[in-house]
Amino acid sequence: MAGDLALASYHDLKGKMIMQVNMKKGNGKNSITSKQFNRGLIFQLIATGTCNTRIELSRRTGLAKTTVTNIVAEFMEKGIVKECEEELTEVCGRNPIILKVADQAPKIIGILVFRTNIQAVLCSLDMQIFRTETIEFGELTGDILIQNAFELIDRMMEEEKNILGIGIASIGPVDIRNGIILNPPRFYGVKHVPIKEAIQKKYNLPVYFDHDNNCAALAEKLFGIGKAEQDFLLLAVSNGIGSGFVCGGEVFHSHRGFETELGHVSINCKGLQCSCGNRGCLEMYASSYVVREKLKKITGLNLSYADYFKIHDRPEVEDILEEMIQDISAGLVSIINMLQPEMIVLGYDGIDWPEDYVKKLEILINDRKIAQDGWNIPVKKAYFGKQAQLVGAAALVVNSIFKGELQFFV
Repeated sequence: MAGDLALASYHDLKGKMIMQVNMKKGNGKNSITSKQFNRGLIFQLIATGTCNTRIELSRRTGLAKTTVTNIVAEFMEKGIVKECEEELTEVCGRNPIILKVADQAPKIIGILVFRTNIQAVLCSLDMQIFRTETIEFGELTGDILIQNAFELIDRMMEEEKNILGIGIASIGPVDIRNGIILNPPRFYGVKHVPIKEAIQKKYNLPVYFDHDNNCAALAEKLFGIGKAEQDFLLLAVSNGIGSGFVCGGEVFHSHRGFETELGHVSINCKGLQCSCGNRGCLEMYASSYVVREKLKKITGLNLSYADYFKIHDRPEVEDILEEMIQDISAGLVSIINMLQPEMIVLGYDGIDWPEDYVKKLEILINDRKIAQDGWNIPVKKAYFGKQAQLVGAAALVVNSIFKGELQFFV
């Protein structure tokens, strides 16, 4: 139960171990001071499906077989991990016993604050989705927003009482360190909402908070299309344009705790005035809202963003969509030349793009990037699709387990 679970700080161990997990070489620790870290590492490999036997865990981490066996035994005793026999094959011999997250293991809740609604998800520790709920915004204040969050969490807890923690993802800008939604543009004038503190106080559970696109990048890194990559950029196209960046296998956060803002990279210094104060920001030209408004005006049709792609064979529609790809590529190339990502991941309304538009963007950025080294930067859609930000909110909790910060038991 949640009351039996302990939240343990790992900061005092930073000087005693390397925090970054190198999956290829393995860096599990055999010293007793590293027990929390080892538990987190072993659980990460099981929950993400990277390793599913004790032998694989030992080989991947470099931990002694007895250490792995003892940790797995602890997990099984507490109902966190279970053994199951792999499906029968035509190969002779004994079927291997594999390890998975147990059905009775604690669950996690994710909350996503979006521009038009607030969403909740109930997940297992290996990111299996059990339930989602949404409340659409009408009138909105900071207090109403917090009450909506409470209502959704209560609904999730009606189905599952054994909750390990709650993750919150929000549109930005946000103060990640203090869990505050600062001043998102076009958000009913709502500002400075201490949502993390409010939820933590009401539910007395570990609560984690981050920008929605950082959360999406985290979900894709841990469980999705970015599992094998160390550096990638998530591009989220919606009413604005956002981004999340994974660098060296970790989601990037500035020292001050702010997120990356690709949508506010200027592609025209004398361009349109943006609400952020800058001119020519990418999202002023290529957000799904702006593109849809252009298409409505030129076609006289009131279609969804996705449905306009179905009539892209009309020359006037194709011209606007082509301009959108050109503008996005201009912003992306600037970022690629600075950060050198291995992959671009499309999220939110980018999921609606037909594959030929995805390929057009990939060709443009690779033709225009400065490093013509034969390395092609692929552009791929997020594994979790339009739910990447929501699932990513829940992934904040799981990530704290993987790092050894949040413990199932002391």
